[in-house]
Amino acid sequence: MQTIDQLKAELEKKTFDQGFHWRILFLGRSINGTTDIVSSMSRSLRNLGHHVLDLDIKYHRIAENPDRVSGGNGPIYVQAEKLQGAIDGFRPQMIICCAGGLTFTEEDAQRLKDQGIVLVGITLSDPDVFPTVHAHAHVFDVHTTNAGLSLRMYEEAGVRNTVYFPFGIDRGFVTQHVDEDPSMAADVICVGHANDRPDRNQTMVALNSAFDVKTYGRGWEIPDSETVAGDKALQAMKMGKIHINFPLTRAGFINIKCGVFESVGAGAVIATGEFDEMSHFFDYGDEIIGYSDDADLARKLQVLLDDPQEYERVRLNGFRRLVNNHLYEHRWMELFARLRDASSETMPWLDENRTREIAQSLTPSLPRARAVILSGFYGAGNLGDELILQSISSALQAADPAVDVVVAAENPYKVEVEHGLQAFKRSDLFEAAHQLHTADAVVVGGGGLWHDLTFQRAGGLTSLVSGVAMSIAGFGNLPMMGRVLGIPYHVIGLGAGPLEDPDAQAMVKFLAEQTESILLRDPESQEVVERAGVPAQRLSTAPDVVYAVDLPSSHPQGALVDRLQELKDSGHRLVGVNLRRWSLFPMDQVLASVEKTLNSLAAAEKIAVVCLPMQAGTSHDRQILQQLAKGLSPNIPVVQVPDPLGLSALDFCLSELDLLVTMRLHAALLAHRRHVPTVGLVYDSKVRRHFEEVGREHLALPLDVSWEQLFDSASEGLSERQITDENFLRRVDDLQKRSSHALGAAARRVAEAPVRAVVYEIPMERPAQPTAEAAAVSRVAAFTKADYSAKELELPQRQLNVLFDAPRALHISLPTTAPVAGQEIHNTCTLRVDTTRPVEVSLTLVSNYERAQNQGRISTVLRIGDHVITDDLARSKEPVMIRVRTSGSLEIPVGLSLVVNNKCFPAQSWPKYSRVSVRVNEIHEISDRGAVPALFASAGSIAPHEDDEETASTSQTSVPSRA
Repeated sequence: MQTIDQLKAELEKKTFDQGFHWRILFLGRSINGTTDIVSSMSRSLRNLGHHVLDLDIKYHRIAENPDRVSGGNGPIYVQAEKLQGAIDGFRPQMIICCAGGLTFTEEDAQRLKDQGIVLVGITLSDPDVFPTVHAHAHVFDVHTTNAGLSLRMYEEAGVRNTVYFPFGIDRGFVTQHVDEDPSMAADVICVGHANDRPDRNQTMVALNSAFDVKTYGRGWEIPDSETVAGDKALQAMKMGKIHINFPLTRAGFINIKCGVFESVGAGAVIATGEFDEMSHFFDYGDEIIGYSDDADLARKLQVLLDDPQEYERVRLNGFRRLVNNHLYEHRWMELFARLRDASSETMPWLDENRTREIAQSLTPSLPRARAVILSGFYGAGNLGDELILQSISSALQAADPAVDVVVAAENPYKVEVEHGLQAFKRSDLFEAAHQLHTADAVVVGGGGLWHDLTFQRAGGLTSLVSGVAMSIAGFGNLPMMGRVLGIPYHVIGLGAGPLEDPDAQAMVKFLAEQTESILLRDPESQEVVERAGVPAQRLSTAPDVVYAVDLPSSHPQGALVDRLQELKDSGHRLVGVNLRRWSLFPMDQVLASVEKTLNSLAAAEKIAVVCLPMQAGTSHDRQILQQLAKGLSPNIPVVQVPDPLGLSALDFCLSELDLLVTMRLHAALLAHRRHVPTVGLVYDSKVRRHFEEVGREHLALPLDVSWEQLFDSASEGLSERQITDENFLRRVDDLQKRSSHALGAAARRVAEAPVRAVVYEIPMERPAQPTAEAAAVSRVAAFTKADYSAKELELPQRQLNVLFDAPRALHISLPTTAPVAGQEIHNTCTLRVDTTRPVEVSLTLVSNYERAQNQGRISTVLRIGDHVITDDLARSKEPVMIRVRTSGSLEIPVGLSLVVNNKCFPAQSWPKYSRVSVRVNEIHEISDRGAVPALFASAGSIAPHEDDEETASTSQTSVPSRA
């Protein structure tokens, strides 16, 4: 007779594959982390070889919850408009809304179907949630329920598209190895929560008096109960001999629970209350144990524990049944077979036209998915870096359609919704290690990542082992972990220099020696890397990878388009300007030169200025461009193009310009690809290098250029209207071809990596305590108790305050159902840090409200130290990322306020909708403050605490983003 270990070994060697692989956009919320049912179902899709983009609703604010429901109830409407960026990048054949009451409005559902997308809805909390879900299930092509009892309920409600999709478990859960922990060993365990479940506590407390019992979860009365997650939860399950399952739901239904399959998959015997539906999955007495009451349960447990052979027989039989029939891989294959063969017989609720559309959508099949990790400075709002990501990822997928690019990013959530690429936080080394176990290759690039400007600030040589996220080591930790696992490492499109520090040179040499291939972006970078000791034969160069980006074939619509056309129709020449902050030069001098140049141009002819930010965020390009606009003549119309700016909007703006004045490399590069006369302000040698390679070096000017020389160059560009010089055109065409050829060759080298046999498993649980070495530099930041004040409002008796169990969060809400102008509420406290050394604190400002029609009515005001961040409550649900640097002080004054500017429509939900939270994410030491802002925010406006910000000129036009 086979043992469980032998069955596991067979399962480990088995490849689940249905013969086709789709692009599946998977939407869900893993409430209980990586061991959640939603996570398990997502992993099983990947184990089938499908190409999956998993957007966790917990982090992506793309859903509307009008009735504030929870616990799997609905409706929670996923907003198709907010998915469009991910859809455009990922091109899904299917969208799965997995549990949590997720659905679409009828209009959005039709919009998605019109794009050739099949819609699948999964409900996992039936029968309890049926009353709130059934009215919205019809928008899906197929909807599933976890409960056999609910099938009849849907039919009686007239919902004909619902099929049975029972619980299961993914194969990675079953085969995953975890170390044994003797302290977790027990004869009888229960994994689950007992909050408001007296029946569960009654049974387990009674068993605890007769057996060795452990309980895991919240609400248990048994001492030393704990909550477990990740692989520790699996460890707890594998250390318990017999698991108790309670089939009664909170609403009083008898139902199969997912824990049954998890327990059997962990190699335990499951004991559950007897009911008919369970007998369709496991045989009572042979594969699982059934009981009628507590006394019957205790008796059967004793019999089983006294007879090891019988215990092993039941355990083995249940495990064999599970791996042969009850994995989520089995469940998906059954459902997908039905969808692929959609017809009036298999899906009678659909008309003939829709079944034909589904067949067309699901007929194309990709090769079995394989992952390649691409690491770079992505998701941080820099459009140049986002174009690099687009270029390299597209090349990797073109070289091998099997490739799923997984991005190690600064902000993974932005990458996922804007590019349609799965992503994780690059600085999260635990997540990076987990991702590496399912990757075939690692690519680092592009952009200027090998330099020593921040090398000492990162810790010098120690940075390679300290886990810092910046400088050379910050982009070396991940590929080095990959090399330990034998995963190939490639560099694509990378820039190098300056690199004078001997230790930095040695680190670059070491990293280069680990690579399979290195493609640098220019000859100067190759010289720098060669001086570090890397042989020239290991290196190749090619033009910047942004030359290989496909430019849009169509342009956006909206207010921005209309405004620029209006200016052109009125005879204005359009002059684009891009400026950036640069700490190594007095930017006031640059501003003065650009202001005087533009004002002088306007004296000679009608011009309008189009301000083009390439780096999103209030303290970056937007801030200096707004400062520029204030110094321009009132006769010059100014269009402040909003950030973040996408390629389509930027390309449209550049195509409409008569002239561009820019500091940033990629703005100049794209403008030249559109043959737009461009003047470059050289803050870095890469900008001059670009103008030289296109033969326009005379228009690359130093930052200390006089306004007269800048005026002459700008006048030359305006008179040119469009670049027609054949030498220039040949050069640009050659650069585009060489970039595309080299990038394609580099991508094909990556694609040559051996395909590894991988299984998607539960991530390792992070250490509960920092290591002794890390503890020495670990820092804590927390809010003190807050004080409330209000204007024209009555303070609530129970004030939203710093939570006692979560001092890293600060909350505020309007205590009124009818906000009117003049009302204010303030929550003041201090942010306390545990060191006077220089530190950077990362925070998140979160609002639960977004309504375009209510913008301008309520402001969110956050004071941190000597600065104030102001944002519109109704602008967006996207979290605002904040970084504050401080030193020499243990306490930073903080104030969180809501200010009502205009009367709002009365609504009982205002106290909920106006809730705003500030959360501390992390804190880390920095070796010096450097020439960087003391405060950064990804949205809103920043101003000194004492000063009032001047209003912009009425001749300036701010256009809402449509990109």
